Amino acid sequence: MTDEEREQIRLRVAAWKKAAPVLERLRREAIRNTKTEEAIAMFSSAFRAALKSLPPRRTSGLIEQQAIFRKLYKR
Repeated sequence: MTDEEREQIRLRVAAWKKAAPVLERLRREAIRNTKTEEAIAMFSSAFRAALKSLPPRRTSGLIEQQAIFRKLYKR
């Protein structure tokens, strides 16, 4: 790694350290100002559309995973 590359990395790290608190403040403000009822209403049609093309699974896959682990354990 060249000195120039190290300097670029150092500058980027410094920039992110400076930006992180500002970004976190903006994130918290956005969360605080979110109107939950409006957000649910906005996503409900997308959720219903997704359910039509990807219906819920009958299981979570946990039982199948446990069966695989049991087989591996017996080896």
